[in-house]
Amino acid sequence: MKKILLGSTALIGVVFLLATAATAQEMKMKAQSGPAVEQLKLGTSVQDREIVGQDSTFNMGEKVYAWMRVTGAANDSIVVTWKHAEITYSTTIHIGSNSWRTWAYKTMTASGEWTVTVSTQSGDVLKNVTFTVK
Repeated sequence: MKKILLGSTALIGVVFLLATAATAQEMKMKAQSGPAVEQLKLGTSVQDREIVGQDSTFNMGEKVYAWMRVTGAANDSIVVTWKHAEITYSTTIHIGSNSWRTWAYKTMTASGEWTVTVSTQSGDVLKNVTFTVK
């Protein structure tokens, strides 16, 4: 009985080590593949580094926050661009590590459809999202 129990415990340990190694390898590959926006959410505020009031429709005059989780861009910068018709506003954000939460905000000055685009400094689009202002 002890031999079976020890064998089972050793097998579980090996499976755990393989799973941990696979996860570490996946994270390393993501970091090496370049910047990526894993999540992009819109809301009315950010508290404790998380989005609050997540929505896709906002009111005129309201601040809209674009919250994002960026990976693979340590010590690099991303560009967040807000666009409505011919109006464009951009801001550059420094990324401090390979897994970084950050945000940008814009007070809505025009009604209609808006787009937030997150891109690299060289202009490669990482992710975008559209929303409506009433």
